[in-house]
Amino acid sequence: MNINNTKGISAKQIQQYEKNESLMMGKMTQDNRSAISIPQEKVELSDAVKEIQQIKNTVDNIPDVRDDKVTALKNQIDNNTYNVNAEEVAEKMVAEFFLDILG
Repeated sequence: MNINNTKGISAKQIQQYEKNESLMMGKMTQDNRSAISIPQEKVELSDAVKEIQQIKNTVDNIPDVRDDKVTALKNQIDNNTYNVNAEEVAEKMVAEFFLDILG
């Protein structure tokens, strides 16, 4: 027991308090003691949270760079077989422009 402010409290009063406290604890049954103990806390995650965690783990395991695509494009560039379809690029640029205006 810690007593920080002992002004006006005599040693006899402290001893009496401790005696009373120990008597009270002695009179308590085991059931009463367990009833005043600190309860255990339990956390359960919902199925949605578990599913989100699985998705996050899957996404975390996907590499940032797709080496197979990079290698294929490098080979096409090195062999002068990589061709850009200018019409497809222009269509995508125009579509993005309109999406920016409308969105």
